[in-house]
Amino acid sequence: MASLGDVNSASAVSVLALSLVWMTSILTLCQGLQYDDEADAYRYPFINRASAFSADTYDYIIVGGGTAGCPLAATLSRNYTVLLLERGGTPFGNSNVSFMQNFHITLADTSATSASQMFISTDGVFNSRARVLGGGTCINAGFYTRASTRYNPLLSIFIYFPK
Repeated sequence: MASLGDVNSASAVSVLALSLVWMTSILTLCQGLQYDDEADAYRYPFINRASAFSADTYDYIIVGGGTAGCPLAATLSRNYTVLLLERGGTPFGNSNVSFMQNFHITLADTSATSASQMFISTDGVFNSRARVLGGGTCINAGFYTRASTRYNPLLSIFIYFPK
């Protein structure tokens, strides 16, 4: 005979599985359409090629339109003139970035127009960096990792990590 705890955990697992299937199907249906360059220019008039500057001088120039650069530029642009420079293009027309079913292709694509760029760090580890407006969150779904305090004993002395 199954105990009450077994029934609750089984129903929780089934609810979780159904929620995951539902969320995946909804996200797949909600994916945006691919845009061509003309549509991008129409929908996003503030995005221009680096050869077309709208002003002669700027109060701030931000290099890198990643996770920090874009919000910083948006905040500063409320009161100042801001130029945001990004090496890559916009992610809106890149189906490897904007369509969830192509997410795994983003890191595997090594072409010149890819949203990610492969490199080997000085210690020999293969990595990829973003070259797209939106930065690394466009190629890694917004995930970040933090080293365990076991690997950084000095860091745990200066920074409080809640248990």
